Amino acid sequence: MARLCKPKFKELSSFSNVGGAPVLRTLWDRFDLSLLLSQSGIFKIRGVATWVLAFLYVVGLINRCQSVNTLASFFNQDGLLQRMFGVQKITQSALSRFLTGFSQWDTFNKKRTARLQEDPDTALTQGDVLALDDTHAPHPYANEIPFLYWLYDSSSKVYTWAMNIVALHAVRVVSRQVV
Repeated sequence: MARLCKPKFKELSSFSNVGGAPVLRTLWDRFDLSLLLSQSGIFKIRGVATWVLAFLYVVGLINRCQSVNTLASFFNQDGLLQRMFGVQKITQSALSRFLTGFSQWDTFNKKRTARLQEDPDTALTQGDVLALDDTHAPHPYANEIPFLYWLYDSSSKVYTWAMNIVALHAVRVVSRQVV
């Protein structure tokens, strides 16, 4: 009887903790978010395209990265993301400057909203519901970031330096036809 050996696995350099990144990239391209960023005057930071940094922030939110240092480390260790973007390394400085270096976010948001309204799968119509929610993201050691404020946290009954993150959820109401 033949003796079976333990299988040998090849080390893959493109191992990733972000299995859904290619799907997310497809949606990103479908709604032209890279083009909308550049049309809003948001181009490159430290040699890295801003759409790569924006995409990376989305991936970081999904993976619950707690800081830009964690996000930079996450990207620099993820072979799939590096191959997707053709970028080998992203610094904490580039990620930090991405959020604080522009004043054209209103322009980008207007263009993004208009683009979503053009697509029949995402356009809002009469009867759809918009739900607005906000939450605090505390940054106790980052007093110099321009969009942080001294905010009251009603759950812990204390004031903290925090970012007030506002999320808008759209719920499309699908009409049901009785056959």
